Amino acid sequence: MTNAIYSAGFGSSSRGYDGAQLGMTPTRFAQGGCGEQIGYATAPSPFGWIVVGATARGLCWLALAATSAEAEASLREEFPLATLEADPSLAGWVAAALAEVRGPTSPSKRLAPPQVDLRGTAFQLRVWQALRQIPRGQTRSYSQLAREMGEPKATRAVARACAMNRVALVVPCHRVVGATGSLTGYRWGLERKRLLLAAERGNS
Repeated sequence: MTNAIYSAGFGSSSRGYDGAQLGMTPTRFAQGGCGEQIGYATAPSPFGWIVVGATARGLCWLALAATSAEAEASLREEFPLATLEADPSLAGWVAAALAEVRGPTSPSKRLAPPQVDLRGTAFQLRVWQALRQIPRGQTRSYSQLAREMGEPKATRAVARACAMNRVALVVPCHRVVGATGSLTGYRWGLERKRLLLAAERGNS
């Protein structure tokens, strides 16, 4: 990623993050979001409480939890040095995230997927983008996803990238399963993964 930034003509690695091309800078992310302004909103759902956190560039956190307090705490733990402020207007992003699973109630109510503001390695970003290409109601094994990315020997690296996903539902890591079809791990709990897949298959 660094080589690509300099090859593109930027004067320093941090300049590549201006204008929302790549999102939160590596330094700010490593410092727990120091200097970042993050709005957030929580809402109940059939899959638990949802919290969305967003910078001016897009969604940087979407987690599932048993309670609103736990959901909010997950955001504070991920970005302990950011300035967090409740933002009711982000409720629309919760609806858009749920629509990624449920599908729109009608064509006229189709919601555009939220923009994301993610920080990761070049490989992680590729995996997260590949996850967004898996159609609702379908799954891939880790090895299948690696092959589709043109990285057939990177199954373990794909699994690690899925485990590091910070934006549930919108980056649908729940659509990746074991080679035998087993649910394997899920950052927000295997029961939620089961419910999400069942909901998608019922609405695909």
